[in-house]
Amino acid sequence: MSPAPVRPWRPFAVGVGANLGDRRGQIDRARELVGETSGVREVRMGPVIRSAPVLPDGVHSSHPDYLNTVFAGETTRTPRELLSRLLAIEAGFGRRRGSGCEPRTLDLDLLLVGDLEVREPGLELPHPRMWSRAFVVEPLLEVMPELRGAISSNAESSISGSEP
Repeated sequence: MSPAPVRPWRPFAVGVGANLGDRRGQIDRARELVGETSGVREVRMGPVIRSAPVLPDGVHSSHPDYLNTVFAGETTRTPRELLSRLLAIEAGFGRRRGSGCEPRTLDLDLLLVGDLEVREPGLELPHPRMWSRAFVVEPLLEVMPELRGAISSNAESSISGSEP
């Protein structure tokens, strides 16, 4: 029997947000949990920025503001394996995925895994909306500056935010 093939280490990025509870504490603990995951190494965190909830057109809410950042590191896990781990971490913080615009204790969105392109139910890489959201782009470029050339000048010029 031959040994299992060795998977290459690939860079990955995760968009992170929280707008309920101890937002910063939840983000810090999530970083620890991602970093403790087998097949994951060198997890670093971008700057934390405050943002208003992104709601569908015509929807108004008094949802609390989010704290957002990006985790980046390297992984040998497949995108589906990494996503499953992120969803398990969210669930551990009481997250129940619903309509998408509900307040949440923790939101972990897989943004990219290397240069892989994936279009599967429940998993699209690179994340289809990441470049249009300043609260993702700013921390992403801090932890993965090599991506600067991947964004359009429109996305980069719209970056704004302040650290809490």
